[in-house]
Amino acid sequence: AQTADEATDLMKMTFTPIASATTLLAFIRPPVHQNPKRLCLTKQKWHPSITSCPPSPRSVCLATAADAQTQSSSSSKYDDLVQWFLAADEDCYLSSKIEIRPSTRGGLETGGYGAFASEDVSRGELLMKIPRKCCVTLDDALNDNECGAAFQGLMKTAGPGSETVILAGYLAKEYLLLQEYERRIAEGSSPDDDSEMRRLSKIKFGPYLRTLPWKRGVNAQEHVLFWDNDYVDTLLKGSLAYEDAVEIRSSVTYATKILNGIIAPVVRKARGEGDDSDDDSGFRFPWQPKPEKESSNEILDGLEDAVRGAFVICLSRSFAAPISADIEKTEERLEPMLDLLQHSNNPNIKHGNALSGKIEVTASVDIKSGDELFNQYLGEEDENMPYHKFFTRFGFVPGVVEPLADLIADRSTIFFPQRASV
Repeated sequence: AQTADEATDLMKMTFTPIASATTLLAFIRPPVHQNPKRLCLTKQKWHPSITSCPPSPRSVCLATAADAQTQSSSSSKYDDLVQWFLAADEDCYLSSKIEIRPSTRGGLETGGYGAFASEDVSRGELLMKIPRKCCVTLDDALNDNECGAAFQGLMKTAGPGSETVILAGYLAKEYLLLQEYERRIAEGSSPDDDSEMRRLSKIKFGPYLRTLPWKRGVNAQEHVLFWDNDYVDTLLKGSLAYEDAVEIRSSVTYATKILNGIIAPVVRKARGEGDDSDDDSGFRFPWQPKPEKESSNEILDGLEDAVRGAFVICLSRSFAAPISADIEKTEERLEPMLDLLQHSNNPNIKHGNALSGKIEVTASVDIKSGDELFNQYLGEEDENMPYHKFFTRFGFVPGVVEPLADLIADRSTIFFPQRASV
């Protein structure tokens, strides 16, 4: 386990004012719901088309179809998501006029899905109600039966700035446990085989976690956190995006070391890799103390990928919303179903906070049957954020449809502005 000083050092490095622009907080500043009359989710995603990537060796396709073979199972995942969502809380609502299928923004070419109107929808018609109970919040992490106490200790030591690290750690832990459950199922186990399987079968956000972009290219998700060091150096070195990319990758790597001490024991136990020294086997005189366990700093197998994916999810999908209608304080959280909607500069939905504290999504215009539902994410001009920062934080550049690898390789002024003066 890491020391309190190490945890504090992590947060000093990671969570500093956004003015520094080179620390993790600058990348994980959650979007905020604004005026309830017109609220826009401020997460950003880039949805490139696989076919738009030229075959030349120089052009590196930023969105891959590595999961294309799993597309046939994607539909069932979203069916499971809908069923889980509707059963999560009596206040959850999803209009029967909504269906989920490959998005018109790439669709099966990128693995991206979206929400569509299966019937005509009238302006102002309610489409979704999302209560806090079915959202992934910091409370889920802090009250977790397995890691909650450790997360609380980390937060006490590091302060409020640790919230995103804790939320990402909770997501990573749940995902790794879900992977273990699915591995056992694939090997012939059943959910009722033993107490461990029964516990793993009841992972709170399981159906939602299965639809999230844990790997590069899933749901058309791209991010510098998914790249390897050589890739970052080859494409970005010398660009405005390089320093930000290196900083966020370094910060997440360090966060992984801290989270390893919290998550690894839980996951190892679930995998049957626990320390057998608790068996207390062998003879020992009464005055002889139990041998101390040797602590290991070895990173849990799969943890780096899980934490990396969790941070990408937090960066691209989480946003700030009021905890309740009568409390002004906001929190960072993930909102299932709402994050399925793709971006458009001409949205046909709007969403805001109802008096009950739920997020309500309504049609902002009349929507025809078959039309995709689009949200408008907060634009670059609203956040006063340069294109290269949008790229390193969200994995895309607003309004750019050309493969970004080509732009970078061509030393576009988006990333290399000094070329404009030549």
